[in-house]
Amino acid sequence: MSSDLRRPRSESSLPEGLTSVQEDWTQLRTLLLAPEQTQLDEIRERLDNRVVQSGDVSQVLPEAFALRGDNDPQLSTVLAPYVENGFVASVRKSPRTIVDAIAPIIAPAIRQAIARALQSMTQSFNHTLDESLSVRGLRWRVEAWRTGKPFAEVVLLHRLRYRVEQVFLIHRETGLLLQHVATNGAVIQDQHVLSGMLTAIQNYVRDSFGGRQDQTLDQFQVGEWTVWSEQGSQAYLACVVRGTPPGSLREILCDTLNHIHAQHTDALAHFVGDEAPFKTTQPQLESCLQAQYESPPKQSSLKLSILIGLLLLGSVWWGWMEYQTHTRWSNLLAGLRAEPGLVVTEAKSAWGEYRLEGLRDPLAKDPTAMVIEAGLEPATVKAVWSPYYALDSPLVLARAHSILQPPTTVKLHIAGETLVATGFASTEWVRETKRLAVLVPGISQYRDEGLVTTSIPVLLAQINRAIIHFRSGSSSVEPSERAVLDVVSTTLRELDRAALQSGQRVALEVLGSADATGSAALNLQLSKQRAQAVLAILGEKRLGDGITLVPGTVQLSDQQGATRETSSLRSVTLRAALTAPEQVQETARP
Repeated sequence: MSSDLRRPRSESSLPEGLTSVQEDWTQLRTLLLAPEQTQLDEIRERLDNRVVQSGDVSQVLPEAFALRGDNDPQLSTVLAPYVENGFVASVRKSPRTIVDAIAPIIAPAIRQAIARALQSMTQSFNHTLDESLSVRGLRWRVEAWRTGKPFAEVVLLHRLRYRVEQVFLIHRETGLLLQHVATNGAVIQDQHVLSGMLTAIQNYVRDSFGGRQDQTLDQFQVGEWTVWSEQGSQAYLACVVRGTPPGSLREILCDTLNHIHAQHTDALAHFVGDEAPFKTTQPQLESCLQAQYESPPKQSSLKLSILIGLLLLGSVWWGWMEYQTHTRWSNLLAGLRAEPGLVVTEAKSAWGEYRLEGLRDPLAKDPTAMVIEAGLEPATVKAVWSPYYALDSPLVLARAHSILQPPTTVKLHIAGETLVATGFASTEWVRETKRLAVLVPGISQYRDEGLVTTSIPVLLAQINRAIIHFRSGSSSVEPSERAVLDVVSTTLRELDRAALQSGQRVALEVLGSADATGSAALNLQLSKQRAQAVLAILGEKRLGDGITLVPGTVQLSDQQGATRETSSLRSVTLRAALTAPEQVQETARP
């Protein structure tokens, strides 16, 4: 096509005839080239628009990765860092999503591992417990001590009939290890080297004896282990067994190997060294890890009865000791709380140790002595006592005696918050006590109305100096002598109060006498009458229950007494003394 057709001139520069021709050519060109022009425009749009390019690439991207990945491992090398970074970023951004995704896969495996570990531990514990109280168990304990092995392991080895410790799945043609499982505690070296050695042994034995290709070594013995081999078309199983396995174990191995061949036919046929497809065979191989133990001998009823009896006896003894200890502790607390001057603020007991905290008056009973009385060891009781002054009446009275130190003739007692003193005391002690009594803790008042300051010896001397005179030949008390008896009765009453405070009584002996005038019989009768007259008058004075009047012996004048005044011989004298109540009763007895 010429350039004139492609570049039309403007209508103003062309003649009128040429203009119409040009329009005709334009219409003709449009009719002839319109589809190609549209396709060219679409191609230009596809090349210039990146969105369209991305869409086109996305449609063939999976096929492109598949084609490149089959023939060139470089694609995996290039994509690995990006995939790894993307996975790490996804985990950091949403870890919960990853956990939820892998939980259905990991959780069953974890549960299975835990269940298997618990089952193994329970089985070992049961076997150990069965043999711990038997004679055979004692021998095994000696063996465990001698060999340095744990007792549970020794028990399992002696009770073990057989146990499959390791199972190898080996490719028959190459001798490479496809999968391996083992029990807990099994000695595992290099599994790959061991699988190659098993294959080499198979080939060596077959070649040495000129066997056919289908003839194999089914088992061989290595010390306490037996290696069983079960052959298949593409792979075989090798089991390391401790003990003597039963024939049924070979059936289990055969069934397991058949299932593996059925499920992994293509992987076995095209095996080039990749073990990954055979990871799913692990549960099937673990089912071959069989074990069988001897049944524990039945314990005799006597041994069981003795064991149960000892357990019951120990439980009863322990319970009784705990009860006794608890009772002693409770009694100690009750005694401490009831004892004046002791206040328990805290009491704790735990595992034979006891702790006490509280307040103690200095005059209170020693808590350590109470601990010993309760039957507890003082070393097990730790006590912390803070000092304080108790206001209990016995302790206040003891504190008053300690501070005031009264004489034995003074009695102190408490009436509320008042200290009352009775008896006889010196003037100096009475004066000092009035000053110090209200300073005693717990004492607010002091009373000593019943306290007599005259001493008992003075009162006794006053009574013993009294003489009642009589006229010659008379036994009647003269009115003038009655005043003397009044003074004597008053003194006797004071002496009676003082004697009662000291726990004693007054014995008053009345002695009658006569001069030498007249016959001796008449004088003896007159002396008795004079003593009886004085006793009668004193009996009327209401001297008190603490005074006992005792008739004395009759005194008659003699040659020595003749020198005395005649009036002193015609008299009655008194002799007062303090005695115990029992002595007074003996004296008054006729």
